[in-house]
Parts: sequence; structure tokens; C-alpha cells
Amino acid sequence: MRRLMQVERFARKQSKLLSKECNLSRLKIYTDMLFCFLKYKMWTNQYVKENFHLLSSSERERIGKEYIKTGRIRDAWQKDFRKNRKFFIKYGNIKYEKVSLREKRNKAYAKRYNAEENFVVEYDVHISRQHYLDGTIKIGKDVLFSKHVTIDYSGDVIIGDKVKLSDGVVIESHTHPGYTNPSMTGQAPRKESLTIEDGCVIGTKTIILESCHKIGRHSRIGAGTVVRFDIPPYAVVTGNPGKIVGFTFNPEEMADFEESMYSIEQRTSREEYEKIYKKYFSSKLREIKSYIKRSI
Repeated sequence: MRRLMQVERFARKQSKLLSKECNLSRLKIYTDMLFCFLKYKMWTNQYVKENFHLLSSSERERIGKEYIKTGRIRDAWQKDFRKNRKFFIKYGNIKYEKVSLREKRNKAYAKRYNAEENFVVEYDVHISRQHYLDGTIKIGKDVLFSKHVTIDYSGDVIIGDKVKLSDGVVIESHTHPGYTNPSMTGQAPRKESLTIEDGCVIGTKTIILESCHKIGRHSRIGAGTVVRFDIPPYAVVTGNPGKIVGFTFNPEEMADFEESMYSIEQRTSREEYEKIYKKYFSSKLREIKSYIKRSI
């Protein structure tokens, strides 16, 4: 009923404009707009875009069937969006910081956002989709979302086991092509994907942009970092834009740690890790030592 009232309001305005451009009466266009909404789930701006009042019966039926399909998807998305807003208003409230209510909030978030056991959520954690995109979110075991975390899962977001998101972390998973390329202005928003692997710790007020698709296992992201590109495993990252400033393990320590934690099939390749370690860390150490010698 709420949507029908909105359509009726816009139909009154747009039927008046269309009637001035053709020989049809305003009342006929007005009633046709309401009919097309009820039959084809077509909004008034879509009616105007298709010049629906000028089409033949066969053309109207053909186009109308397509709008029925997209309309059902749109309506389901909107229903989920409204449900999501109600959920956030209720469980994002600080009153759920009471010890007696925290577990209730944890279970509610875990059920709604596909999280496994031991999911801990503080207040004002906002998880949502935008722009009618059909993204998904999956959250592993023993995960913590601290207060004021904002996650956009318009794209597909996977968060592994034992991941910690500190206060105010922001995750984006969709892009507007026109924002970066003026020639693409007007194009629809596009889904992106992001995987945060096991054991990552994301510092306070970190922003993970849609251009980052993977944060490797057990990485450490410093507070206030803006993550624009993929992060290799065990990296220590800080700054704006985020840069690798070190690693939690050298290759030997990494191999020992992986052996104690993961099966052979799951382990990070030592050869690949050595390449990354040398590229981002060992070579930088040589540069620093060389600079120090020249400065003395």
C-alpha cells in the first residue's frame, strides 16, 4: 500500500506532463500508470522511459513481462533492506551493551548475517547492501566486530575465522565507475568481492576500499589505514594509502607456524612467501642500511 500511494502521487504529476505531449487525456494516462504498476510492477518513471502509453498491446505485453521479473527482484530487495534497517535500529542500540543483552545481540547478528559460532558484536555495527546489488556476506568462527563498524556487502564479502575488526572500521564492496572514470558517468554501481582471511586484525578507523579484494591471513592493519590494494599474508600495513611496513614472521617462522596450524593443502607456499618478503621487506632493509651508512 505504501508503494502504491507513492506511485499514485507521481502518476498525478507525470500524467499531466505526458498529456501535454500527446493526444491522450491526463486521466487515461493516470489510470494506465496505476494499471501498469499493479500488472507489471512498473514505476511511473519506467512508464515514461518506455513511452508505454504509445506502445502497441503486443509491445506492452513483451516489455511488461520483463518488468515483472525485475520488479519481483526489486521488491524482495527493498523488503530485505527495510528489514535490515529495523534490525539495525533495534540491535545496534547501545542498550544492548548490558551484560544481560549482549549474548542476545550476538545471536541475532549471527543468524541474520550468516556467522558461525562465537560471533561477538558491539553496539552500532551497521551491515547493509546498497543500490539494489545482490551481494552476500559470510562470517567465520570466533570473529569480533567492535563498535561503529560499518560493512557494505553490496558485493560478496567473506570474513574468515578469528578476525578482529576494531572500532570504526569501514568496508566497501561496490564501486561507481563514473567516480574514477568520467567517460563512465551514469553507469550503474558494480559489485566487487572481498575476502579477509583467518586471523587478521584490522585497526581502528581503517577503511578497506572496494579496490582491495583480498587481505591475506594473519595480516595486521594499523589504525587509520586506507587499504586500496590486496594485502599478502602476514603483512603489517599502515598509512594512507596503506603500505607494507613489515611482516609478523620471517619465512622460516612462517613455515613453522603454518605447519602447526594448517594441513599441507591449506598452507601458504613458502616459496611465494619468500618472494613477497624479499620484495616488500628485505630489499627495504638494505635500502635503509645503505641510507644510514651514507648519512653517517
